[in-house]
Amino acid sequence: MPQETSATRLRELAADVFDVPAEEITDGAAFYEDLGVDSLQKVDFVVRMERQLGLKLTDDEAAGMRDLGGAIAVLRSRGLSVGP
Repeated sequence: MPQETSATRLRELAADVFDVPAEEITDGAAFYEDLGVDSLQKVDFVVRMERQLGLKLTDDEAAGMRDLGGAIAVLRSRGLSVGP
């Protein structure tokens, strides 16, 4: 299981799934309110992230990912190193 990823890699994944420019995906940009993401897109993001990182998130962890900063916080709480 990979033990590290980068915020840039997560941002690029989110940009691909959410169909928005990566520059718009800041740590504090709320997925639903600021980026216009729907629930299916968020599920797709979580599933792809799980596959790339070789982990399974709980429903509570996935729900806590309201923005990129939240996603990074959840991954760090699971012991993954998340660089820039």
